[in-house]
Amino acid sequence: MSKRPNFIYMAGMIPVLFVVGLMIFLTFDNLLSNRAVYGDKFGNTYEVEGLAAILVNLGIFGVIGWLGSYLAFLVSRSPKLMRVHRTIGVVSGVCIAVGLGYGLS
Repeated sequence: MSKRPNFIYMAGMIPVLFVVGLMIFLTFDNLLSNRAVYGDKFGNTYEVEGLAAILVNLGIFGVIGWLGSYLAFLVSRSPKLMRVHRTIGVVSGVCIAVGLGYGLS
């Protein structure tokens, strides 16, 4: 592979890394304050606290791990990494769904 596409791929990762860093910062801040805030495109916001917030925040960290495992899969193309990627995605999705369901009920 030539150096030009590698440069383009790495330049494209700059915004992704910025957004991931912002997600980590905001999620860590929410985790320390024992809350999780969710907003939708209609301007509604939902806030959960306690155990539900812990589950949601761990689920968000799982989504970040899910992205990292997919990027690792793209580099190595290992079937084992794809299974890890899918497992992390399912576990983090379940944590978020259970946390929001429990906290908003």
